[in-house]
Amino acid sequence: MSRSPMKVLRESRSRTQAVAVDELNSLAGQLAVEGRVSKRPTFTVRQMSKWESETRPRPCPHPDTRVVLELYFRRSMAELGLHAGAEEDASADFAVPVVTPVPLIEQSSAAVPLLSGNDQDPPPWLAQTTTDAASSADWKIAEDEVELLREAADDMDAQDQQFGGNRLWRPTRAHLLWVHHMIDRGIYDEQLGQQLHALAGKFTTSLGWFSYDAGLHTQARQYFSEALNAAMLTGDDVLSSRTLSNMARQAVDLNKGREAIRFARLAQTHAEMWSAPRRVTALLAIREAQGHARVGDVFSCESAIKKAWTEWERGADERDPDWTTFLNQAELVCLEGMCRLDLGQTVRAQKLLAQSEKLQDVAHSRNRGMCLGRLATAAIGAGDIDHGVDATREAIGLIRTAGMSSARAVQQLKIVHDGLVPLSRARGVGDLIEEIRAVVA
Repeated sequence: MSRSPMKVLRESRSRTQAVAVDELNSLAGQLAVEGRVSKRPTFTVRQMSKWESETRPRPCPHPDTRVVLELYFRRSMAELGLHAGAEEDASADFAVPVVTPVPLIEQSSAAVPLLSGNDQDPPPWLAQTTTDAASSADWKIAEDEVELLREAADDMDAQDQQFGGNRLWRPTRAHLLWVHHMIDRGIYDEQLGQQLHALAGKFTTSLGWFSYDAGLHTQARQYFSEALNAAMLTGDDVLSSRTLSNMARQAVDLNKGREAIRFARLAQTHAEMWSAPRRVTALLAIREAQGHARVGDVFSCESAIKKAWTEWERGADERDPDWTTFLNQAELVCLEGMCRLDLGQTVRAQKLLAQSEKLQDVAHSRNRGMCLGRLATAAIGAGDIDHGVDATREAIGLIRTAGMSSARAVQQLKIVHDGLVPLSRARGVGDLIEEIRAVVA
């Protein structure tokens, strides 16, 4: 008897069968959404055991299943020890598409918002140094070009945390397309190639987040799927953790609580693979808590909140990735307040959100604006109309004067508006409703 190549590969990545099955099902869902498989296949531990059997012949998977397996393991069916039958090999309908190890950006107008100009043009600050090189047959990528792009990605993430993503998805998409152009057309060694692929993944998940913050939910889900696809292809568990965290947050806003829980738990599995620091664990725990709150599971939500605070209070670590730096005390208090609000605990939510608003850094208008919007919702729900009005006016002020550009913050004002309409005869409420309408129009 011979060992299954699939089993050897799985164990080399430190995946149990259960974890591999969860990741395969997640990847299958993404490929189905992207239209890369005709029907979404389902994976089970029992099925995996049959494929990893030490006896031959091993069962051959369905064509759509093969696509997912080859993409996940980055090996052909033959290399996985799963040989197709002669009749299937001869059929063009069952041909497995060639999968490129680069997450591709959909170019059609139906998939993503259009940009003005040529998407393949480099960002203006790179044009002077790269246009001539890109047009030559031997365009050698330099390390300083990659470093410039990496710094640009960090700057955009920082701007998002401060002001929001409405004005960031367009330039980020242009940068991402240029990185793909470098990958496809440039000359580089293996080490620099790994950096380029990692940079593409970073831009892609950031682009998903910026699109989400801009209210472009369909595009955000596409970019998150591409980022997760890239992470699977390269075995990048850090990128997987970050992307799944983003996906969990979006799922809550889309009222898909069970999906948020699944994404958060899968992110925690990937975090274990790279021994993630405590701030990452805290973030993923509060993401799971938000999913539980959305479906009304008080016990599980309380448990996840407790875990988030326990991990956060253990302190920062030099290994904390930049995408967790926003999770300060003010933000974690705010996220707990959001959970309480979803659970219907309006009085407790109001206290937490008021505390968070006082702790918020005034320079980060987007996070403060989101907190104020939810504080207004909680206060109105608790019958504290005056404080609800005050919080709403402050949130409007941030949009008008502080440069905040977040569709999520505007959407939160719409929720406040709907809560205020039945109270329109209360002092100051009628005028405030008109102010909100002027902002969200």
